[in-house]
Amino acid sequence: MQQVRFYIEGMTCSACSSGIERALERKDFIQEVRVDLLSKSAVVVYDTAHASLEDIFKMITKLGYSPKESLPPPKVQKSHLWLAMPATLGVLYLSMVGMHLPALLPAILHNSFISGFLQALLSLLVMHAGRHFYIRGFKSLWERQPNMDSLIALGTSSAFLYSVVLLGKAFQGTQVGYYFESACVILLFVMLGKRLENASKDKALAAMEGLLGRQPQSALRVEEGNAVEVLIERVQVGDVLKILPGSVIPVDGVVIEGEGEIDESTLTGESVPIYKSQGAHVFSGTLNTTTSFLIRATHTSAQSVLQKIAQQVRDAQGSKAQIARLADKVARIFVPSVIAIASVAFGVWFFLSNFAHALEVFIAVLVISCPCALGLATPMSLLVAHKEASHLGLFFKDAQALEKARLVDCVVFDKTGTITQGKPQVQRVVAIPGISTNDVLCLASSVEAHSEHVLAQGIVAYAKAQDAVLKEVKDARAFVGLGIRGCVEGTWIKVGNLEFFNTPNPFVLDTPGTWVFVGIEGQSDHILGALILQDMPKAHAKEDISRLQTLGIKTMLLSGDRADNVQALVQELGMSTGIGQASPENKLAKIEELKVQGEVVMMVGDGMNDAPALARSDVAVVMARGSDASLEVADVVSFNNEIVAVENAIKLSRATIANIKQNLFWAFGYNAIAIPLACGVAFKAGIMLSPMLASLAMSLSSLSVVLNAQRLRGIHLKIKASYES
Repeated sequence: MQQVRFYIEGMTCSACSSGIERALERKDFIQEVRVDLLSKSAVVVYDTAHASLEDIFKMITKLGYSPKESLPPPKVQKSHLWLAMPATLGVLYLSMVGMHLPALLPAILHNSFISGFLQALLSLLVMHAGRHFYIRGFKSLWERQPNMDSLIALGTSSAFLYSVVLLGKAFQGTQVGYYFESACVILLFVMLGKRLENASKDKALAAMEGLLGRQPQSALRVEEGNAVEVLIERVQVGDVLKILPGSVIPVDGVVIEGEGEIDESTLTGESVPIYKSQGAHVFSGTLNTTTSFLIRATHTSAQSVLQKIAQQVRDAQGSKAQIARLADKVARIFVPSVIAIASVAFGVWFFLSNFAHALEVFIAVLVISCPCALGLATPMSLLVAHKEASHLGLFFKDAQALEKARLVDCVVFDKTGTITQGKPQVQRVVAIPGISTNDVLCLASSVEAHSEHVLAQGIVAYAKAQDAVLKEVKDARAFVGLGIRGCVEGTWIKVGNLEFFNTPNPFVLDTPGTWVFVGIEGQSDHILGALILQDMPKAHAKEDISRLQTLGIKTMLLSGDRADNVQALVQELGMSTGIGQASPENKLAKIEELKVQGEVVMMVGDGMNDAPALARSDVAVVMARGSDASLEVADVVSFNNEIVAVENAIKLSRATIANIKQNLFWAFGYNAIAIPLACGVAFKAGIMLSPMLASLAMSLSSLSVVLNAQRLRGIHLKIKASYES
């Protein structure tokens, strides 16, 4: 099986995309199909042993659409529109002016045949401008996959052909009234509506692509001491690059010389620059705002975090939320049902009135129906929501995650790096009688300087801040899960947890935190002292937890740390509950237990050791800035690494789904009211919709859905204002 992504031009409504999906799904060699109306993209998983991409393209072409491996630049439709507009005005002049203000019409045009003949010629120009409606509409109808184009093609063709029949009667001397103006105005209104609709969609898509398309085309690679400009594609892992002030960082890397302040708003949504010094990681697409520095590339341009996010967002645009499946189901039967309703209405009015009136009702029913609004209701809102999420430093993997976050009623947090800063700091040093705390600190930091463990980094940083002198260590060796040992001035020193020592603990564990013991190795180890480290809560952690609980959401701390440390942190932050000494298996079991109890669970972790629990949760949020693993395991990635990301995700989800429901309510409500009115159910009240008015209503319906989705723009500012005030 192979997965391929390509583009399809010519889709205008949800009936188009769902029709393509149904046609492809019938083939045994196709395993999965996803077609997105908004981005004009399709993802197909197929068996290469039984078909090729060319075979799939042929099937789509047969339906009247144009599949392409890459999407070409958008075509400007102005020439078609400016051909249709004057021609339509000409038809209206000949028909309406001749009927209501005949004095403004030259005498020769009072002849019914001459006037009708000119109207027919002008109508052909309008139909030529809108020929794609007929090509796609009749092809789809022939393949039994009717869509909006089919409705337009049937309605306007009926009006035009009947008018041609009347033109024949006029040639024989009969004074008649034509329906050329109905066909022309319908086509013009639909083209105008599509033009405005596409402009809004293209603007939204361009805004998203622009946000993610900040990777430069070249980079300054340091070669033999000189900075040489090279194409971004030529940068390899390990290359040294020079980053100038005001330039965008071309690839992910680590600072090896110099320092600077980086605008990481592309990832985090926060425009306040972040200070980066030697050893700090920097990411593609972020902006160097101050001095120049050197980085060593850790990824190529194609492997960068920004490119992964860009692909993730594009995939998310093509995914379908559960709420969108209702519109898909309706779209499958919508157009055939409309054609059936229009045919029945024609028969009824032909029996009650006459052929001409029945034809007007038939055309009005066809053109007032709007499958476009149904198809645009969900993807337009999701597109805007994804852009707003990026301003909050959030990236949703798919539409289902964005949809489900609003239902979360229990948030389970990992501790280290999630609730806390992930950088344990020494709070206290203790020593046995006869040994100074400074000696304990010097021995511990000397040995721990040879370890990469996060606790070791905290101890060494504290020692440097206290101006402790580090001693030379030989033969240092780390023991996983226990600690590290090394030879200091001929004596073997051990630094680690209590299990690392074969002697009882001489201290009372009366201080919460992580205890790291220091001692002399021997037949019976001799503990000299200990350092107590605490991983401090992130700034505003208590306020962030409090707001979640105000939203009616329970909060739980689930950590592998000691139970007393976990309970102390739970009380400090005011969380609902906490469980300590939890292994990955324990975390997974707890998530499953909560789900059995009916909770919708959001798990928040670092994307690595919490992977099983994250995978089992309903919504997995990973706070791991730049982590490759986080992009694989997460439903939601938070690159600002803050607890408030949870609140942001839930509030954005609620706002987005509310907006989608508004769109669907309008789309369903419009059709539920408009179609019966077009059928003439209110004719006794004097309400009958003409085909021209029907086409205007249909265009405005689609446009209203597109514009309503734009109301989500700026929602990130409202969400931030709710907790920054």
